[in-house]
Amino acid sequence: MKNDKEKNIGLTRSDRFRAMENLQEIQRMPGISPINLNYFGSEQCEKGYSFGPFVRTSYVIHFIRKGKGRLCKGGSAYEISEGQAFLIYPGEDTTYCADADDPWTYAWVGFHGFLAEEMTARAGFTPDQPVVRCKNMEEILSTMDQLLSCCELTYENDLKRTGYLYQLMGLMSENGRADVPQEDADECIEKVYVRKAVNLMINAHNPQVKVSEVANAIGISRGYLTRIFQKEIGVSPQEFQTRFRMERAGDLLRSTKSQVSTIALELGYSDVLSFSKSFRKHFGMSPTAFREQKVIVISSEEKGSYTSKNPL
Repeated sequence: MKNDKEKNIGLTRSDRFRAMENLQEIQRMPGISPINLNYFGSEQCEKGYSFGPFVRTSYVIHFIRKGKGRLCKGGSAYEISEGQAFLIYPGEDTTYCADADDPWTYAWVGFHGFLAEEMTARAGFTPDQPVVRCKNMEEILSTMDQLLSCCELTYENDLKRTGYLYQLMGLMSENGRADVPQEDADECIEKVYVRKAVNLMINAHNPQVKVSEVANAIGISRGYLTRIFQKEIGVSPQEFQTRFRMERAGDLLRSTKSQVSTIALELGYSDVLSFSKSFRKHFGMSPTAFREQKVIVISSEEKGSYTSKNPL
């Protein structure tokens, strides 16, 4: 039975395998952040080592340090070697295996967020072409090594891990294919409008600012904003606003000693009961239970000792 008073983070360190898992358990505001780190690691694989078939809920990029292997999905097989990277999309049923003679050593990073699809596309990945050659692999692996060193659960390392994830995606964008279709003017302006709307909702003095007011401030109609917001982020402005308020509440419960009633008032709720009802719907527990949760790091020196919600 799950203990609602605990959040488990897995940390495995051995000579051939290193991984940190379930970081989404402690990610700040994961429902509204552009990109969120779920897990990362590295492994020197045994000859013929295979994983899958398996379906993930995250985007996962593997960076090949040396050696060779194969990725299989959807009836296609991709031979992959040193200096290349491959992407597994959420919902894909994949299997990958190390070469029988020259097994690969790789590092990986798993992530999610409403900009994950755009970032991976700019890196040159497509569902039909999930493998790219990285001209800057040395710099990418150096960044991965820095990420791998940030295994302590401190505020500083939390910021560093997020920063290294963004740095990795920036480096990967340098490898984007020249034939990736460019956005037309309408698509670009839609992204600008959505980014402005997000900033207005997050930074509004009134946490219950109306969507129509946000649209008016940008200079577009409410219906148009709703349509492009849904297209870019995958939820309506109202749902995004609700997620922000709830995740901001969670952040305040973790980082301050403010009373629940004070937090509810700060987020625009007239009474604690309605706030608690919304909070429970979002997190599956009361604000008090959420605050009492402890983060437990389960350390191991053997691969497979920790069972993650999102296996690698």
